Amino acid sequence: MKRSLFILAAVLSVTMCTESPKSIPDSIRGTWSGEIDKIGLSIVVHVEDTCTMDSPDQEAYGIKAQIKDISETSILIKIPELHVTIKGTLQGDSLIATFKQMGIKANLPMARGPLVRNRPQTPVPPFPYDTEELEFMSGNAVLAGTLTLPESTGTAVVLVSGSGKQDRDETLMGHKPFAVISDALARCGISSLRYDDRECGGSTGIFDEATTEDFAADAAAAVRLLRKRGFSKVGLIGHSEGGTIAFMLAGAEDKDDGTPDFIVSLAGMADRGDSTIIRQTTRMLVLQGAPEKVARIAAKMTYKKIAGGDMKWMDYFVALDPAPYISRIECPVLALNGEKDSQVIPDYNLKKIQTLCPAADCRLYPDLNHLFQHCKTGLSSEYAHIEETMSEEVLADICSWISER
Repeated sequence: MKRSLFILAAVLSVTMCTESPKSIPDSIRGTWSGEIDKIGLSIVVHVEDTCTMDSPDQEAYGIKAQIKDISETSILIKIPELHVTIKGTLQGDSLIATFKQMGIKANLPMARGPLVRNRPQTPVPPFPYDTEELEFMSGNAVLAGTLTLPESTGTAVVLVSGSGKQDRDETLMGHKPFAVISDALARCGISSLRYDDRECGGSTGIFDEATTEDFAADAAAAVRLLRKRGFSKVGLIGHSEGGTIAFMLAGAEDKDDGTPDFIVSLAGMADRGDSTIIRQTTRMLVLQGAPEKVARIAAKMTYKKIAGGDMKWMDYFVALDPAPYISRIECPVLALNGEKDSQVIPDYNLKKIQTLCPAADCRLYPDLNHLFQHCKTGLSSEYAHIEETMSEEVLADICSWISER
């Protein structure tokens, strides 16, 4: 559920003309990075003759900005179309700044230099397996991906990402969960295919014109490709919306070569889309300190604004009910949820999967969030601060379960 991850995300892809003064003092010139206090969103500002801002947590880079005022010890940056203002004062080698956007005001302490993060689980070469870059068709879209190939295997899985435009590694805040999963699978002798979403990375197509149904067709095309490559068993691992897509393909009324032999749902939605959005927003507001009743009212108001827009994906998603698909599933199912998942809440999803598909292997993991990281609260603001990309226990369970198939 990346689409509703951040309040600021909807506007941060906009760019505009740069307006900077002729002279940038050496004391201010350069790259500054920091994090918006209490929001947990990282910001990087490049103060050069042309000023730009990055939001790495949202994979948004090179957002053009205006330097409205600058001196040896202070700077005022504005991005009018985003209603963003950053005002900072130099103290030693730090920039003590304030971030403002559409009524939001927060401290933004910044240090000189680029943003540096530690992601120890991200695989680095050399690898004890082969990889192959490939392309395949889904309708009019060309999807580009990476096929990971251990020495000998008859089993392969397709990795399907969550909502929002995602690359093949499902990159988020420096984390690359699908690269981590593919590496773990390969070391267990299981092949995998991960691919860029439409209009992302090396893939074509128009992302904003696609719905969950279209993304399910993309996943089915990937399953067919692996069957043509000669794999005897082809499964599907889906995260968040990708987990729901796994249910849709496995529980389709008409089975074909795009139907997986087994599925793994990582926080897949079993509840209706509209209910999921309202519950998700309510839970996040409660975790941030709002009373339950107030949070529910605010969540419903937020939902009305979101659902009232002209967005093809959202129109389909809010009406999507995975229950009929789940009840028809006959293949093996492994359904996982983190106990502290605040986006696809286990009480309304994992329990429903177990009820609708009694044969499913449903597992709840203590202290894990929506990304299956060990966490404190489960809020999305923690994601960037956690060095762990995915729980090693979850990775081991996925590999073991698939190997047994």
